[in-house]
Amino acid sequence: MSSRSPAGATARPVTMRIAAGLALPLTAALPGVWLRVSGTSVPPAAAAAGYAAAVIGAAFLLTWGTELAEIDLGEGLALALLALIAVLPEYAVDVVFAWLAGQDPATYAPLALANMTGANRLLIGVGWSVVALVAITAARRARRSGQPVPGARQPEVGGTTEAHGSGSEAGMGPDGEDGEARSAVRLQRTQVVELAYLAVATAYALTLPLRSSLTIIDTVILFAIFGAYLWRVRALEPQRDPERQREPEQDPGPATDDSDDEADEADELFGPAAAVAQLPTRVRRIITVGMLAAAALIILAVAEPFAESLVATGEQLHVSQFLLVQWVAPLASETPEFIAVLLLALKLQSSAALGALISSKINQWTLLVGILPLVFALSAGSLTGLPIDPVQREELLLTAAQSVFAVALVVTGTLTRAGAWSLLGLFTAQFVAAWTAPADWAGTVRLTIAGVYLALGAALLAARRHHLTRVMRTGLWPARARVGHSSAPPDGSTGAGGHR
Repeated sequence: MSSRSPAGATARPVTMRIAAGLALPLTAALPGVWLRVSGTSVPPAAAAAGYAAAVIGAAFLLTWGTELAEIDLGEGLALALLALIAVLPEYAVDVVFAWLAGQDPATYAPLALANMTGANRLLIGVGWSVVALVAITAARRARRSGQPVPGARQPEVGGTTEAHGSGSEAGMGPDGEDGEARSAVRLQRTQVVELAYLAVATAYALTLPLRSSLTIIDTVILFAIFGAYLWRVRALEPQRDPERQREPEQDPGPATDDSDDEADEADELFGPAAAVAQLPTRVRRIITVGMLAAAALIILAVAEPFAESLVATGEQLHVSQFLLVQWVAPLASETPEFIAVLLLALKLQSSAALGALISSKINQWTLLVGILPLVFALSAGSLTGLPIDPVQREELLLTAAQSVFAVALVVTGTLTRAGAWSLLGLFTAQFVAAWTAPADWAGTVRLTIAGVYLALGAALLAARRHHLTRVMRTGLWPARARVGHSSAPPDGSTGAGGHR
């Protein structure tokens, strides 16, 4: 017995951490699931709160489950499935509204588009900006306390700099000064792919405000963009690991390499996922599947009543149903992802944090937008397309314009403190205006803020057109001739000075 006690003593705390961690989201989900199963009648606001808590709980389970699954599954079909599963909370409510729109377009089509535009703008306006500001602050505190900042670049022979690190800052340039680098989040060189495909998705999104409907043609094009993005990321996987890139012909040895990869993945986990990652492979996979299955069942159970309760809450409290759907539902579904990336930023892994949000933005602009006309067509039994009224065209323009500005800010491979504050400031302005501006001024406010986004984005892209050209050329398709030991940052330049 004594020989087994050390292992038992080690396993017991891990098991308790897992049980305690999983109990929180499951407990949060219980009231919403109970309301759904029992059919108990409660005030709409109370029902919305219960269902929102269930969505948040399920989203935490999905976040942990997908992070664990990426330890074992990272390429091809697995990558596509993980992408679809990870965004299930965001899509569930939108799919419900799109389906209802097929039966009652005048009432529900605007709500389907509202949820989509809200999720997109929240991700950039709050997600990108807050993560960048937190990462910059965390790195500054680490330097002041004498802690090493992961990924900070050191000058190399010949004055070039290493850009493969996953740290939060650009580090020192060839001239020995860091300047903007200490006030910026720097992406990895290989994340040029995300930048390129976000630019493509954003360019297509700019055409949406010109339409009177979203059709199956949009679905096909947007799904094709996402499929191309997955193919490109899969082709890039060997370059994600610098050690493998340096020794492409060498077999690293299955046991050692797998354990190292799993250890690296575990460093980026939080909550019970970090404890589950320490378990034997078979047990870890069983728990991972259980998390994903439980989350999916919870979301499928509460998505429809959650959507209905938001509409009923607006009617009861005389609050805009459109605004409730646009902001409450996305906030509930995206909270776990925001927490996960904030923790990465605090751990000085900000390029991974910002990269995850950029990837999520690609998912939203392609899968989320593309699925709406598909569900609408299935519900309506026709190919007429999801109607877009004048207000929704303004909302789509505002959302696409924000994305243009965001792409312009990060096309150089960095997001500076000033850029993060500008994203947060403009988002706050349009968010406050949406709730406070008189109805007859709402359209003018939307168009004005969209114009500001577009003007700033166009000016930045014009000034950074060479960066944009390099991003598109190197990010959209593999170029084997350029794969090697290049130290170029995501925009393809050769040093910190290239971002100025």
